[in-house]
Amino acid sequence: MSIRRCLFALWLSLCASAHAWADPLYTVARYTVDFLPAGFAPAGFAPAGFAPAGFAPAALNDAGQIVGTYAGAAAILSGATITSLGGVVPDSYGSAINNHGDVAGSQSSPYNGSAFAYVGSTVVPVGASLPADMYPTSNARGINDAGMVAGNAEPFVGEAQRGFLYDSGGIHLIGTFGGDWSDAAAINASGAVTGTAALVPTQAPVDPDRHAYIYQAGTMQDLGTLGGLRSEAYDINDAGLAVGWSETNVDPDTAALSRPFEYRDGHLVDLGSLGGTWGYARALNNAGVVVGASDLITDVGWGYHAFIYLDGRMVDLNTLVAGAGGWEIIDATDINDAGQILGRACRLGTCADVRLDLVPAVPEPGSRALLSAGLGLLAWRLRRRRSRALAALGCALALAAPAALADPLYSATFLPSDFTAYGIGNDGSIVGSGANADGQGRAFVWQDGATTFLPTLGGPSAYATATGNGAVIGASLSGDVTRGFVYRDGDIQGIGTLYGGDSVAYGINAAGQVVGDSTDTSGNNRAFLYSGGTLTDLGTLGGTDARARAINDAGMIVGGSQPGPGFPNDGAHAFLYHGGAMQDLGTLGGGFSWAEAINDAGQVAGYSLTSGDAAWHPFLYSDGVMQDLGSFGGEYGEAHAINAAGVVVGYSSFVEYGFSHAFVSAGGSLTDLNTVTDGLGIQVLMDAVGINDAGQIAANSCNDFGYCAPVLLSPLPEPPAALMLLAGSAALLWRRRGMRR
Repeated sequence: MSIRRCLFALWLSLCASAHAWADPLYTVARYTVDFLPAGFAPAGFAPAGFAPAGFAPAALNDAGQIVGTYAGAAAILSGATITSLGGVVPDSYGSAINNHGDVAGSQSSPYNGSAFAYVGSTVVPVGASLPADMYPTSNARGINDAGMVAGNAEPFVGEAQRGFLYDSGGIHLIGTFGGDWSDAAAINASGAVTGTAALVPTQAPVDPDRHAYIYQAGTMQDLGTLGGLRSEAYDINDAGLAVGWSETNVDPDTAALSRPFEYRDGHLVDLGSLGGTWGYARALNNAGVVVGASDLITDVGWGYHAFIYLDGRMVDLNTLVAGAGGWEIIDATDINDAGQILGRACRLGTCADVRLDLVPAVPEPGSRALLSAGLGLLAWRLRRRRSRALAALGCALALAAPAALADPLYSATFLPSDFTAYGIGNDGSIVGSGANADGQGRAFVWQDGATTFLPTLGGPSAYATATGNGAVIGASLSGDVTRGFVYRDGDIQGIGTLYGGDSVAYGINAAGQVVGDSTDTSGNNRAFLYSGGTLTDLGTLGGTDARARAINDAGMIVGGSQPGPGFPNDGAHAFLYHGGAMQDLGTLGGGFSWAEAINDAGQVAGYSLTSGDAAWHPFLYSDGVMQDLGSFGGEYGEAHAINAAGVVVGYSSFVEYGFSHAFVSAGGSLTDLNTVTDGLGIQVLMDAVGINDAGQIAANSCNDFGYCAPVLLSPLPEPPAALMLLAGSAALLWRRRGMRR
């Protein structure tokens, strides 16, 4: 359950007269405890679907699947069903699992065995890629959705281990900070690894000086400490936040505190304690929720408890668990994006592994409570968001299909860093430009966590601009010129050029027709249509330059062109080309406009200067009218894409800061995508470059420390109460009508 779903549940609880809980987030739900199979059913609990004995859990994914070891082999626990991998990797230990259900682990020994990955029903012998004469044994500690594995290479006796990153058959050993060893603990979606590396020793070798690190693209970043000699990192999320523990001082007369930390904003943040002197953060999810353990000042019980850290404070997980029956949750070892927590519980000398699940605090309320909840949800959002954003959400509800009537919240899935997204297909694939293993910029296709680099037209670099119906288009170096290309079924084909100069492909429709622009002998760009193997010059609006950007299934083409001598000071006007004629779409009152996208209904998205050339705003052109979509207050904004429902995405700047945020617009006003997306962490969505007919959005993000990565935004369904959906949509639409008066 996401944080926003938790907030949704809070309104249900309040409107159903449920009593309030103390914690501001977890008032919405209490944790119940599911004991994992360990050979006994603890007294006081009756877990449903009690599974066979002997399962030792290690990690869980977003679907709640738990990987571990069972009956001498790596295994996956889904619900009450255990699937053993003993038939394909006998004598193995499962240590990590991704969201596809792929597993990483080790054979023969969890530490000094042989690292493996089980990806798509295929065993990948990761350890075999290490030089056997140097590192005869290995283990795996993490696996991301792209199948990249983080682990540790174990040398012969007397040598020191090294962390490693396994990527597409290649091993990258992770260095140290001057010491003799490093350890890899976890990996995120973009292949960033976190762990611990030794420094040049200044203290006793039995407890060497060491620092937490983040390793990416061959570079190690020292995360430092909270003031002491030592820190260790255990987990990293897709936004690049890392967690672990650190000593707080080096005073020989004062024992150093060991505190859990979160690495964010370029430094370690002390997460505090539950009253004692030590603690460690074990895991975090993509919403930035951290879990771990901290000691207590108490003479009763186990002396330490599991914690959850959110919004600047640490909370004892035991205060959020319903009906524990005397069991204490002493440790939390993992948390997924659904809020489920893997942990350890003890009572009277007996301990068991548990999974904590968020459940509603009260039964599902009736229709009147749901209606009240819809109005309550609106009131909460009115306090949290600007009224203009609410109007946009209301229009989105009105335009959407009945199954998507809910508030358009999104989840974030991060692509690798150093990539740039340019477009998205209806199948959810994202295309753009990214650095390959040799550091060359290459066109890529990313889908479901897997990245494919496309071939070039002979040159060293290329980029992809759009995709549709199994084809990818873009441009590639070919000798000393650039040529547009079409890639389909493993084959890349150049589309040529109009007049011998460069060409770039920008748009493709279901029939495989491609549009773009090509330079002529004078250096002007000319818009073209590539159809049936032939390039056709589309002409101009009267000037010498025209460039095409998109084509719909009816063959309608949009772009920008110099308008000719009638507009001597205008750089370009947006055009619509259809039936052999190019139509000037005008501007928002200024001396420039540009069309970027068109849907099958003929609606056009782009950007234009406003009256007096005062600002640069995104527009939607529909039914012969160009509508100003507004801004976030700044002077610059562009619309880059539109889907079949007329939902537009792009970016807009802020007046007080100057930087931009990605927006979504449905019905005429802008909503900042950063305010309606879960799992961004410290990343900021700067620009949205594509949207498909399912409402998925391709965007590009960065943070304050220069870490940038594309993001796939996927619409999140609201909870399944239809009346709540209707109540919420009616309330939002009512609010929008009131704003117009």
